[in-house]
Amino acid sequence: MSTRPNDGHEHAGKPHHVDDALPEGAVVDGETLTRAIDDIFDVVVVGSGAAGGTAAYTLASAGLSVGIVEEGPWMRTRDMQEDVHDVFSRVMRMSGLQMLRGKAFMPVLQGRCVGGSTLVNSAIAWRIPEDVVDEWHARFGLGTHITMRALEPQFDALERDLSVSEVSDEVLGENNRLFVEQAKRRGIVTQPMRRYDRGCKGSGQCLTGCPHAAKQGMSVTYVPWTLARGGRIFTSCRVERVDVRGGRARSVLARSATGHHVTVHARYAVVVAASTVQTPNILRRSGVRSRALGRHFQVHPALSLGGLFDRPIEMTFGATQGAESIHFRSTDRFKLETISLPPHLAGARLPGVGYELGSRLAQFGHVAVWAAQVRSRAEGTVGEAWGGGDRIRYSVEEDDLRAARKATALIARMMFEAGAREVWPSIFGVPSILRSIDEVALVDEAPLDPRAYNFIATHLFGAARMGHDASSSVVDPDFRVHDTEGLFVVDSSVFPTNLGVNPQHSIMGMSKLAASRLAARIRGGRIAA
Repeated sequence: MSTRPNDGHEHAGKPHHVDDALPEGAVVDGETLTRAIDDIFDVVVVGSGAAGGTAAYTLASAGLSVGIVEEGPWMRTRDMQEDVHDVFSRVMRMSGLQMLRGKAFMPVLQGRCVGGSTLVNSAIAWRIPEDVVDEWHARFGLGTHITMRALEPQFDALERDLSVSEVSDEVLGENNRLFVEQAKRRGIVTQPMRRYDRGCKGSGQCLTGCPHAAKQGMSVTYVPWTLARGGRIFTSCRVERVDVRGGRARSVLARSATGHHVTVHARYAVVVAASTVQTPNILRRSGVRSRALGRHFQVHPALSLGGLFDRPIEMTFGATQGAESIHFRSTDRFKLETISLPPHLAGARLPGVGYELGSRLAQFGHVAVWAAQVRSRAEGTVGEAWGGGDRIRYSVEEDDLRAARKATALIARMMFEAGAREVWPSIFGVPSILRSIDEVALVDEAPLDPRAYNFIATHLFGAARMGHDASSSVVDPDFRVHDTEGLFVVDSSVFPTNLGVNPQHSIMGMSKLAASRLAARIRGGRIAA
């Protein structure tokens, strides 16, 4: 059986994609469920995003029966649309309004759907940096378990399966091209991004879901491929807890959107891949009492700048995120990248009100948006709020703010050097509109106050981190929850630190490594049913 998705063909006047042709009975839709469900599999996977989708497919490919439990719905390719509000309200946690609370509020974006955030991100593929693996060895003693030698075959397989390639010049688009040109003029090492991409059309709709199934997210790759191997997915079913009895994970207890109980038993193991925020709370509700649970939460705070140019940019065409630079990742702890925002989202970054705002919206075709993500040193916590839900506390530190300020000033100068006539830094205490490169000096002196910056958190780490010592970590180096048989965690909540690069590829590589080892243990009889 091919591991490749259907490239798409015309059917009844509409493109036909792999998520249109699923095995009968493979999807149990919690939005239409009319009775309680009780089912059993070799392994149950909680979550269908980068980590969950990868784990499920790896386990199914090893001949194991796999059940996937997903809190959100399945938005099929045929249902993709450009309207941000409609898409976000359907597939984003809290419609994209979830917040980190601390010295300042920071939005955090998480997909809550089949495919998780791979449905609505830019499919950027960065292998875990070697210096991160070295740090995990030096600080956390993971050197014999998490190594580049162990991870590289996982990345190789992912890149073959999911067609990782550099953004082609045909769909680079002006927003990305202008960034690459200006960075090179400054001597900044830069390049087009490498992405999970099979035939990108340059529609600029990554953030609302690819309408062509060209972006190789989990909902059009590993999840349907798992179902083709006999797996089953329970969508719109919120996991309440993992049933742990006698020191071993036995089943996953969930409730459908219609209120019915869904019980999914595991013969061998439960694999939790619900994200850095939701995983710790599922473990907590399941009786895990590690002192480290919910601690050491990290993010990459990200910010963006808009620039108004005389030349047309047309962000509506081209790869949503197509160019980047890690030139300053080690020295200054930030990464530069492009992001083409649709008018609905870019409007929040445009200065002015009334006529002034309207005039800038009328010139939207001449707007470029470049961004930076900070490899923050700060740590926060994840817990449960009263009445359910998630509570995240996190505040950036002064060093993080210095990195953000330096990145903002650099981007502003690059934009002016590239021909911008206005740059919008979005920092309180700095003019909302800069009209010359000389005015960027005001950014250099911007306040070191987190409330002054329009940060957003999209990359999440820690809160169930890996280590040998059960008093300071949640899972052991084999991804198993300490002192609990058959309960594994494979998402970025196990990462001891953040990365300084976009984490999806690293999450998938770690998940594939964990699932491959788990499958080998089951097949080798080292985990009994």
